[in-house]
Amino acid sequence: MFYPLSVFIGLRYTKSKRNNRFVSFVSLFSTGGIILGVLALVTVLSVMNGFESELKERILGSIPQAKLSNQQQTLDNWQQRIDALPADPSIVAIEPIITVEAIVQSPTNLQGVSVQGVFPEKYASQTVKNSIYIGDLESLQASQYHIIIGRQLARNLDVSVGDKVRIISTRGARYTPLGQVPSQRNFTVSGLFNVGSDVDSHLILMHAQDAARLIRIETDQVTDLRFYFTEPFAVETWQAPELAADETLIDWRSTHGELFAAVKMEKNMIWLLLCLIISVAAFNILSSSVMVVTDKNAEIAILKTLGIQASTINLIFIIQGAFSGVIGALVGTVLGLLLSSYINEVMSFLGLNLISGTGGRTLPVVHETFQIASILFGAMLLSLLATLYPAYRAGKVSPIEALRHE
Repeated sequence: MFYPLSVFIGLRYTKSKRNNRFVSFVSLFSTGGIILGVLALVTVLSVMNGFESELKERILGSIPQAKLSNQQQTLDNWQQRIDALPADPSIVAIEPIITVEAIVQSPTNLQGVSVQGVFPEKYASQTVKNSIYIGDLESLQASQYHIIIGRQLARNLDVSVGDKVRIISTRGARYTPLGQVPSQRNFTVSGLFNVGSDVDSHLILMHAQDAARLIRIETDQVTDLRFYFTEPFAVETWQAPELAADETLIDWRSTHGELFAAVKMEKNMIWLLLCLIISVAAFNILSSSVMVVTDKNAEIAILKTLGIQASTINLIFIIQGAFSGVIGALVGTVLGLLLSSYINEVMSFLGLNLISGTGGRTLPVVHETFQIASILFGAMLLSLLATLYPAYRAGKVSPIEALRHE
């Protein structure tokens, strides 16, 4: 097969034995550095992507992306308000709901909770709905006073399906000659869910009409309208509806935005630190290429006396130097993909548990094609840039000066 002269000689130099063993060691070390840097970057960022995806699914999937309410926390004619909203393809569902902070009391314990009064047929949180493993939403019938609670909350209260608990709310409290008496009512546990987040320890679902009676508002009133989007980040470009003077509209960025900003900053810092490892390896390529040029001074001089142009000499040493970086980037990417894909098996084999206390869950991994391609081509580009100065020096070698000492 025919190769251009610069490619042929450049590849020969990558395979040839060198007079100076230290040069060979530095070249091998730089290739290993590129491999380790790319491998670490692909593996760590894939796991970080997985954790970010888990956060998005478990936290943003169990809360509304936007919430409309008013100062009185009582929305009348909510169905007409929903019908009046302009159609938006990014909105999956609009859910009427009653939310109230309360205290739940069992025979052995009590705890503060968030109560959600829902219409089972309109309930839009797929994360919570799909996490119900005992019972179902249809068990929440008006006037039956049934509730569905999280598994961790059931453990805290030491209750199970069929047990009764008392829910106490200061909203709807009545004044009596003995003082203010909070609203309270007994409910029967009819189901359990397990989302895998803090929702499991503080959320209670009941029928909206039962919640309305608990806080003593009209049964056709709700406290909030909740908006669910095709993608949580779609709320950033959503054209919000016009609000009345006493209405407020908040989205998940005001409640959980700092958490995702912290995760993003952490990813950026890890990206920066691991890129420094690749940069050090690229600097080693520069050092080894300079040593190779020095080692091959006589051969460069002979090539020049044979009429080889300086640009061809430059290209020979660009190919020779970049070869280590290209091979290192390719091998590192493949090994990174393999390690991240089987990270849980590797951790199990080594007897390590990096996420102890999470109920036996595995490390989540998400590969992003654009991100991996950026790592691969970025490492190759750094390796290529590292060869420019040594190649320039090779092109400037004087045949007379180089051969004088041979």
